[in-house]
Amino acid sequence: MTHDEQGIQSLTRWRRPVRIAVEIAIAFAALAALDWWLTGGTGFARVQPNPYWLPVLVMALAYGTGPGVLAAAIASGLWLAHVHDNPGERDYLDHLFHLSLQPLMWFVVAGVIGEVTIIRTGRHDRLETRGRVATRNLARLTEAFATLSQTNRQLQVQIATEAHTVGHAIETAARLCSPDPAERRGAIAELIALAARTPDFTCYRVTGDEARAWLRGPVTAGRRDVLPAALMERIERHKRVLHVAKRSDRHVLDGIGVAAIALPDRKTGEVVGCLVLHTLPFEALNASRTAELAEITTWLTPLLAAMPNTTRPSVRSAGLVA
Repeated sequence: MTHDEQGIQSLTRWRRPVRIAVEIAIAFAALAALDWWLTGGTGFARVQPNPYWLPVLVMALAYGTGPGVLAAAIASGLWLAHVHDNPGERDYLDHLFHLSLQPLMWFVVAGVIGEVTIIRTGRHDRLETRGRVATRNLARLTEAFATLSQTNRQLQVQIATEAHTVGHAIETAARLCSPDPAERRGAIAELIALAARTPDFTCYRVTGDEARAWLRGPVTAGRRDVLPAALMERIERHKRVLHVAKRSDRHVLDGIGVAAIALPDRKTGEVVGCLVLHTLPFEALNASRTAELAEITTWLTPLLAAMPNTTRPSVRSAGLVA
């Protein structure tokens, strides 16, 4: 807590007692002046009800037992200081009863009304706190409902406009059985685009000592045909998904892509290829998305091994490296 916050808290803590003291002082000063002006300073002994009841009742009703008892004490002091009855004219006990009855009533009433006021204000504070909590929870629920509604609308629009439906994926997978190698490679390219959620990719196949481009996405252009040796060494050493969201992977992926997926052979563990994603939203490179990208190796590596290696430094055709 800063010094300014402590000063504000201290000022707030002392504001209520100071206000109560000022109000009591003003009330009794006004009544004392009125008593001196009207009765000559008798403490309103012959006025019924006694005007000193007013600050006692107001303090007890407004602030509770403490201020009410304080007002009763001040009223009793003023009463005893100004009442000048001659005790010789009446019995001593009667005189004592006459002097103490009014202060006794003030203290009793201040205590009873003050306790009732404390109970009432405490209940009011609890209800106000519950109201604030309920209002805050309602605002949170409203915000959550609005977010869910917006997400629902976005999903509905996405489902309605999604071109790559389940039927399309099944039809594409069925083309893997085509006797035409070019059609099979086209089906593999479409499946990679569906799984990676980006059409900008290049699948490299290890041939000898280098990894050469074997399959490209439909929008890939100007990408290198051979992967750098440093990237392949890191892929062969770690055999995991490299991506730019990890600081240690950025230097080997600089100028190549945002993610590189190793394609190891299941039997030998040797890396037979690498799938490079050139564009992908940075926020998509989280743990869940990385796990999804790693799943691509379970079906892409067997397809890569089943296809004949016809990679050569010739031109691309229809998004495929001939």
